[in-house]
Amino acid sequence: MAGRIPDQFIDELLARTDITDVVASRISLKKTGQNYSALCPFHNEKSPSFSLNPNKQFYYCFGCGAGGNAISFVMEHDHLDFVDAIETLAKDAGMEVPKEQGAPDRYEQNAELLKRLSESAQFYQQQLTQSPHKIKATDYLSKDRGLSGQIAKVFGLGFAPPGWDNLLKKVGTRAESQEQLLRGGMLIEKKDQPGHYYDRFRDRIIFPIRDSRGRVIAFGGRAFGDEKPKYLNSPETPVFQKSQELYGLFEAKQNTKVLDQILVVEGYMDVIVLAQHGITNAVATLGTSVNSQHIRKLFKLVSKVVLCFDGDKAGRAAAIRGLEAALPVMQDEKQIRFLFLPDGEDPDSLVRSEGEDAFNHRLEDAHSLSHVLFDHARSQVTLGDEEGEAQFARNAMAMIQQMPKELTFRSVLIRQLSEQSGIDSDTLGNTSIKTVRQSNYEPQANAHGQDSTPQGGYDDHLPPSMGYEEYDDSYQPLDIPQDAYSGQQQAPNSGKKGSKFGNKGRFKNNQDSPANFPPAPSSLSRIKQASLCLLLHPHIATQVDVPDPLINRSEEDLQIFCKIWRFFHKYPKKNVGHLLTELQDSMTLAAIFSLLNHQDAATKQKISNAQQEVADMISALEKNLGLNTSIERLKNKGNESIKDNSSKQELRDLMDILRRKKS
Repeated sequence: MAGRIPDQFIDELLARTDITDVVASRISLKKTGQNYSALCPFHNEKSPSFSLNPNKQFYYCFGCGAGGNAISFVMEHDHLDFVDAIETLAKDAGMEVPKEQGAPDRYEQNAELLKRLSESAQFYQQQLTQSPHKIKATDYLSKDRGLSGQIAKVFGLGFAPPGWDNLLKKVGTRAESQEQLLRGGMLIEKKDQPGHYYDRFRDRIIFPIRDSRGRVIAFGGRAFGDEKPKYLNSPETPVFQKSQELYGLFEAKQNTKVLDQILVVEGYMDVIVLAQHGITNAVATLGTSVNSQHIRKLFKLVSKVVLCFDGDKAGRAAAIRGLEAALPVMQDEKQIRFLFLPDGEDPDSLVRSEGEDAFNHRLEDAHSLSHVLFDHARSQVTLGDEEGEAQFARNAMAMIQQMPKELTFRSVLIRQLSEQSGIDSDTLGNTSIKTVRQSNYEPQANAHGQDSTPQGGYDDHLPPSMGYEEYDDSYQPLDIPQDAYSGQQQAPNSGKKGSKFGNKGRFKNNQDSPANFPPAPSSLSRIKQASLCLLLHPHIATQVDVPDPLINRSEEDLQIFCKIWRFFHKYPKKNVGHLLTELQDSMTLAAIFSLLNHQDAATKQKISNAQQEVADMISALEKNLGLNTSIERLKNKGNESIKDNSSKQELRDLMDILRRKKS
């Protein structure tokens, strides 16, 4: 693990950083009273809902709920992890990030190698504008491929001029530098002259390959004519494993405003041409098929991954390999989709001919994982008889069983298979089928001329995304449990009127059958207590106000509270019977029945301070906006919050949690 950043340094960095300067350098701010407003950079909107408070060093979006301090803004806006955001802010503040003693990571161990690779990238970029042979390269990029100078700069394109030792003479002037260039795959040792080297990349367009933090870790080179191989990649090195990296991922993170999905294509030029046409969220594999490591890495950044393939036989084969790679690492609330292009087209040619909008329409119509899975299972059998139907079910289950057992999506696929095969879900779910590789295709060379068989076996080191589900919620300031209101019970028939209170103040349905309601929990969360107060004292709804940020939050308990409040705020003379008669949402009905049947209902009905109890709950939530999870507590740590020791310790404890998540 890399050296730990001292807590004192982070305290000092926050104290010396003005969030107004940080945000203003990235988006356009407008002064509105004591605060600033802007169009939120984290979701698409037409009117400003993003607000920045310079006194509290805090931002909040009333549209999407994003909020926090300078660290969290840089993390979300620049698509960086925690450590990278600290380093970015430290650089702007003229501070050097210290590291406590610890085992260095592979990049720290190879710092000199990374310097030589960076120097190599600079050399190739200079040759694109200064080499006597540059016209060959610039004509190819601008005339043959239609690339602008701006997009070439974004991706750091370069030129390796003809000759055997151009890079060697420029960067490998010392024996130590030559050793590092050899380790980095930039030089090749002469077989008949040990200790003597020549350049690996000669007379080629050069594509720097960057890691997720923007460090150059390898190169790709494309020949101008019929030279073989047409595409040449760096070999694997201490800082580059081709099965683990994706070309263009750093650029996608930097240049895509709202990075919610990523398109995986085959070649460098596909990525670059798509970016030039406004589709900046494309990445490419590096001489391998899409593998599980790639999918896992992308799922940490986005919720939707679209795999793009040619529509021919080879493209279909690649799609099945992508399907097999995705199944073991699928997650609920994540999507894999498949885009098949017309025969003879690739993303490069297609976006040139039809434009950005038409290509985006194709992305929207991409096939779902279930469609591709069932289609492939059918393609391997002859349907129409019992044997074929049974084999179809076995083929599909062989793939479905590769998914994690706890996955809800797996259950959905089994249910869909049951509907299509006529075999009940329980039988399918309990069937044990030996998992075999489904595609049965021989490894093929991809557009880079290299074996596309997945290498596998490498753990990716991309830190977890800042999705709320990644973090421990031990710093949750309020009792806001994630469980639903007694979700195990079914609501009574909401279409019938005449509901009434039964004996002892407990609520019963039309049939007076309390057996429909299992015993409620012995204690209620604070939000549920407030909901019960509203139900039993509906007149107080007009005496309290619920701010929009709370109404817009997604917690189920809070949403149900807001539904109750809105009804009685709008209809102050109506009672709980009217509410239940008009509600159509069965989940909300079940929640309300559970509350009214709770053992605390009788007590709440007698209290005289119901209004104060509801108001106190709203006030507590309002003070803790954005603090439902520990990651949001980090976001909301403004500069002024680090002045007392208790706040410092709380921030340090939270950072320890974040570090453990990344280790």
